[in-house]
Amino acid sequence: MLAFFSILVVAFCGLAAAPVWSIPLAAIALASISYAQRYALFRRAHDAGLQAEIDRTLVASLFNGLVASMVAYGCGAALRFLSVGWQ
Repeated sequence: MLAFFSILVVAFCGLAAAPVWSIPLAAIALASISYAQRYALFRRAHDAGLQAEIDRTLVASLFNGLVASMVAYGCGAALRFLSVGWQ
């Protein structure tokens, strides 16, 4: 639920014309939420010596968060454009 709230907040940032740096902040929040939900799994993988796979998973999670944040911000900005026009 917290991840969806982060996406909703970045969409509102796009709607309110907040600075674009809110996109990477939301991506970091999404990656942190993902890591917090799977902390025990990462711990077991680390104990098994799978550090490279953990790193790839975290980078992929950060990339997915970045894409989701960009799309949400873009949808908010598009809604702003459609509702008030280009200003």
